[in-house]
Amino acid sequence: MFRSVMFWAVLAAVLTVLVGDVVLFNKIWHLPLPALDRVKVMAVVAWLVSGVIALLFMLLSFRYTFKPVVGLAFLVTAMASYFSWTYGVAIDQTMVRNVAETDPAEVADLVSGPMLLVLALVIAALVTWWRLPLNYPKGLRGLGVRGGWISLCLVATLALPWMQYDLLAGTVRNYRELRHYVSPINWMDSSVKYVASLTKAPLVHKQLGLDAKLVPPARPRLVIMVVGETARAQNFGLDGYARDTTPELSKEGVVNFSQLSSCGTSTAISVPCMFSVETQADFDVEKAKFSDNVLDMLDRAGVKVVWRDNNSGCKDVCTRVSYQAVADLDVPEQCDQECFDMALLYQLNKLLPAKPQNTLVVLHQKGSHGPAYYKRYPKAFERFTPVCRSNEPKDCSQQALTNAYDNTILYTDHVLAKVIDFLKAVPGYDTGMLYVSDHGESLGEYNLYLHGAPRMLAPSQQTHVPGITWLSSGLEAQLDLTGDCLKARAAQPASQDDVFHSLLGIMGVKTHLYDAKMDWYAPCGGQLAAAERQQDAVGS
Repeated sequence: MFRSVMFWAVLAAVLTVLVGDVVLFNKIWHLPLPALDRVKVMAVVAWLVSGVIALLFMLLSFRYTFKPVVGLAFLVTAMASYFSWTYGVAIDQTMVRNVAETDPAEVADLVSGPMLLVLALVIAALVTWWRLPLNYPKGLRGLGVRGGWISLCLVATLALPWMQYDLLAGTVRNYRELRHYVSPINWMDSSVKYVASLTKAPLVHKQLGLDAKLVPPARPRLVIMVVGETARAQNFGLDGYARDTTPELSKEGVVNFSQLSSCGTSTAISVPCMFSVETQADFDVEKAKFSDNVLDMLDRAGVKVVWRDNNSGCKDVCTRVSYQAVADLDVPEQCDQECFDMALLYQLNKLLPAKPQNTLVVLHQKGSHGPAYYKRYPKAFERFTPVCRSNEPKDCSQQALTNAYDNTILYTDHVLAKVIDFLKAVPGYDTGMLYVSDHGESLGEYNLYLHGAPRMLAPSQQTHVPGITWLSSGLEAQLDLTGDCLKARAAQPASQDDVFHSLLGIMGVKTHLYDAKMDWYAPCGGQLAAAERQQDAVGS
């Protein structure tokens, strides 16, 4: 019996679930339920998930499929459990997308001694598993044996949950977030959905805003949009943080959007979403790949658009416009194995056309990407000490982790101030800057770290992001926009949904897709109504 593949299908399923659901059991234990009910819920969930996985293993219980499938399932489950326990992350389709679309530098930041130890233990277990002698049922008798085991397993799997249906159903209904922690079903289901999204028949690219038209400006406009990375408003000095993490920006007369919310909780979602005409409620990241975004419309209307990247790419936003990767530039004073964000400003003037024309430059930061925050800034910006020098946040004190993170914000403050200095000195243009972080970050609140939580369950630390703008007096006059008016707007709730319309507005491009009510730079007072009437005329 102990060599029977069917016996091992059950045992392997149980072990996989016990290893994979440590975080789930911990969350269930902390639910506001009587202790006995919590124990019952854990037992029923473990029984049900083990049964489902055992059925899967039994269906694949053949010589050339069983060990590879079980081994892969155990490996992925163990590593997913490790990251979920270490960083408090939930596993859903967005998290699978983040893993699939990350770059080697981000992967390297996650490698640590504890992770390598866990991996070594898992590999040792898999080597032992691979050498285990098993008996596989053969022929018609084998089909009968498998059929009997599968039938028995199916009945047993359903029996206990059926008897505890009210308790299980009530818990699932009241605590829906738990489903993202049910391993290995969470990563299996999410991976299937992610692969399915990639294997769909390619959509026909949809052009939008074909009526986009540049209203000739009195003087060419140069706007630099900085797409931040992992900056959260809670630690931004301009947003009322106790520490002055934005000392340079506070002297530049910038306007701060204090109630700005992100479209998603990861770069893979937030970046394409903020440039899309679709709002957060309707945004579909796969459809967005086959549809024009605001950069396409600006380019078509005659605005020169350039994307310069110091992150993991533009997530298909800049596919049809000019693109530069900072890693391809020769900036030795800013780059070693990776580049600091000041490299984004290297020979920035060379990106501008020889003859001034309306130009948008997008700079995509490395920003505050974790968990190795201490790598994101030069030593000169290590003002808050001691700092966490581990990529395992739980290895450090809360203060050391926060210190390292705050230093990244301090460095971003410096980079943005230098962008403004550049814009002040550029001849031949009226200039402006817009900074919007893609998403926020958890630093241990609610036992969560990093980002990527499901949007509807994410804490404010991952969705409340900083956003600022700076306008030269010339551009402010062109937009017929007073500083006080813009400050009043910036104090109101805003979202990344507004970025699409705000970029059209600040660059002076009109299209029927433009909504003046969502444009931060729309003229104030009676001028706004006039702008809306003009827009209606364009649409008709």
